[in-house]
Amino acid sequence: MGKKLKPARTFGSNKNKIQEQGAIVKKGKGLIKAALVYPNTYKAGMSSLGFQTVYKLANKINFLACERVFMPDPKQKTQNLNSELPVKSIESGLNLNQFDIILFSISFENDFIHIVQLLERAGIPLRSPDRNHTHPLVVAGGVACFLNPEPIAPFMDCFLLGEAECLVEQFFDIFFKKSDKNSFLHTLEKKIPGAYVPFLHTNKKTFQIKVQYLKNLDLITTATCILTSETAFKDAFLIETLKGCPHGCRFCSAGFIYRPPRIYPSKNIYAAMDTAFGKTDKIGLVSSAIADHPDITNICDYGLRHHFKLSFSSLRADKLTNEFILALSNAKVKTATIAPEAGSARMRDIINKKINEHDILSAAQRLVNAGIINLKLYFMIGLPFELDQDILALVDLTKKIKSVFLEASKKQKKIGTITLSVNPFIPKPFTPFQWAGMTDEVTLKKRVTLIRQGLKKIANVKINIESLKKAKINALLSLGDQKAADLIESALKDGWSFTMKQNKTYCDSIVYRKTPVDSPLPWDFLDNRVKKEFLAEEFKKSGQEKKSPACPMIDCARCNTCI
Repeated sequence: MGKKLKPARTFGSNKNKIQEQGAIVKKGKGLIKAALVYPNTYKAGMSSLGFQTVYKLANKINFLACERVFMPDPKQKTQNLNSELPVKSIESGLNLNQFDIILFSISFENDFIHIVQLLERAGIPLRSPDRNHTHPLVVAGGVACFLNPEPIAPFMDCFLLGEAECLVEQFFDIFFKKSDKNSFLHTLEKKIPGAYVPFLHTNKKTFQIKVQYLKNLDLITTATCILTSETAFKDAFLIETLKGCPHGCRFCSAGFIYRPPRIYPSKNIYAAMDTAFGKTDKIGLVSSAIADHPDITNICDYGLRHHFKLSFSSLRADKLTNEFILALSNAKVKTATIAPEAGSARMRDIINKKINEHDILSAAQRLVNAGIINLKLYFMIGLPFELDQDILALVDLTKKIKSVFLEASKKQKKIGTITLSVNPFIPKPFTPFQWAGMTDEVTLKKRVTLIRQGLKKIANVKINIESLKKAKINALLSLGDQKAADLIESALKDGWSFTMKQNKTYCDSIVYRKTPVDSPLPWDFLDNRVKKEFLAEEFKKSGQEKKSPACPMIDCARCNTCI
């Protein structure tokens, strides 16, 4: 028994061949067979560093063969038009129901319905109590689960809640020694902090699951392990530079569940770049707060000295120093993404987005002056305490950005494009806005109209607005309790439009509810370290239009995570 690391591998039909480097294929008797499932397309799953991290960790275990499974490509056709594509693994082509264990890696709540689609297509009973010893053990993890696992809890035998490095090896050591499924599940929570077995808690007695969290990243590197062109980043070797975000924007779960933020040592990032050498010339640096790495300029310089083309995730306007912009320019970046989130200073105070109009306009001007000619701007609508005047301020701010953008573009003798990505606000668990309801659809449509009308005559400005229907579904799946599982199952058969119409009272009570801060929430049994009282105080401050300081990223007593 052993593993074979393939330097290059091709799979898929003749029409849609995909080549990748780094896949691990294990063969031999006695191996536990695990299906690591990303409940979306290959392209989406292989763009996820979390998914790739679990794959790498699992395949380091000598008695385990971990293979990847994705949603079948809907563009592919079967010979029989009435049949559906089988759910098979990439590495060996095994059907999903042939594995010993199924591990769902879930980044986004909108993928919850894909879980039941995959189980049904594989002929596996959807509900945990309906499965027996002949079926694979069904497990889930990922950030969507340790925000709120309840909407999919009835479908899962167990969850692993927290960062994979804390959980994967320990879990499989216990799974390898298990005698039977029932006794394994009955003792799992006692043996592994972060394990959650839903059927043990049907009587709703008070219990607590402590979400697992790495103390520091001194010995950790999070980077691409399988390189493929079929990702959102096209052959880029991704490297995470920082976990979490220090700024404390009140809508953002990453700023609270990963608190305090942890910084990868520069030497770990340099070593990851060295690993990429010879495989690709593209490096993607990713995190929620790229420019907050204290050594970001040197990291960029290291990459450029080794002839890598660099790309970056969203950039914070007030962190764009002249040195960092020069590094972006030297990396030949042509599109930069910044996130004002709100148009008015008032709304930015409410959401604790501690940047001002000068920061935003200066960033736009300096980026274009440096030859970065395209800008992407992220905004939200429907935020708590938002008024129509805040939307008009969003329009005015965009016009001001366009003005400085145009002036700088003329110097470059080349005019790029400003793209607005406008998304309805969705309340998320473990944020100060977890008690706020989503804004109703009539108001959101009115605000979309204000934006479109206000910017319709502005050249070189594109507007992309997320579907309001999809946003409502996302809110339902983000905030729901275990009753939401019934809706997911219903939507599998009847579609979301019919399901939400038939269950309007329940759906609206979840999506639009404004919850008192002393009321119980479906995810209260999870301990994500940040105290509920701290989040409630932040919510109160938002209503008072007060800002809070950023997390100092050192021990302090403000939110109690470091105590």
